[in-house]
Formats: sequence, structure tokens, C-alpha cells
Amino acid sequence: MESHLGAMVEDGLTNAKPVSLLIFDIDFFKSVNDTYGHAAGDAVLKEFSQRISQNVRGVDLACRMGGEEFVVVMPDTDLAYAKMVAERLRTRIGETPFKIDEGQDLNVTVSIGIAVVEGAGDTAEKLIERADAALYRAKREGRNRVEAEAA
Repeated sequence: MESHLGAMVEDGLTNAKPVSLLIFDIDFFKSVNDTYGHAAGDAVLKEFSQRISQNVRGVDLACRMGGEEFVVVMPDTDLAYAKMVAERLRTRIGETPFKIDEGQDLNVTVSIGIAVVEGAGDTAEKLIERADAALYRAKREGRNRVEAEAA
């Protein structure tokens, strides 16, 4: 992800086109593993990644960053469009329970942070830091929400 993100940021800067980054964190994921076991956690992660893939464009880069954190890099995407996509994804994650075992479903929500390339001198690392800060603000503000980087 890091090499692709760096290339996408450079391309966006070179062509004066926005690049947006969404960072997702499954709310209270540790309790899924602790309560239902790691097999259930794995089932949630698999279904979560499928729901993300089904709701982004082919040009977007969606991948797992680690643990229960995922990212979507969206080239040629401004903040308004990124917010719309993030809200759609948040809704799609939360509206249908996840099947963790035969006959057992689990409601899952997600917090999402958004950042957009700011201009000359911006880097992939700075973009990740700003999206991560927005993600932690979403978690502090009650989870199951989308927050964009501070202006």
C-alpha cells in the first residue's frame, strides 16, 4: 500500500488533482475476538473487506493496513466525494449484520477518518497521519461516524 500510495500522491500533485485517503477501524473489534473467538473475527474481517470492495471504484486502492484497520486511496477525488463514499460505506457496514456462524449474526459498525492531499510538499506519510487523526476524532466522538481532517 505504501508504495502505491506514494505514487498516487505524487501523481495527484504533478497533475494538480486531489487524492483522498479513508482509514477504517472496526468499532470494538477486540470484543468480537474475545467474545466469539478468532474464527468469528476472521469472518468479520473477510466480510468487511468484501463490503468495502463492493462499494468503491475499480480505480481506488482498497487494502488492509493491519489488525482491523483498512484504507481506501481514492485518486482524483475531492473531500466532498470522499465524504459521500465514506458515509455510504459506513451505512453499508452497519445496515446488515455479519454472519459469524451458522445461525449467528453480529452487528458491526465502523469509524472512518478522511484526509486529502493538500498540495506541494505533501507526502503519503502526512496524508496517513491526518486521516489517522480524523479517525481517532471519530472514535472519541462516539464511533460509527465519519470525520474529515481538520481544516
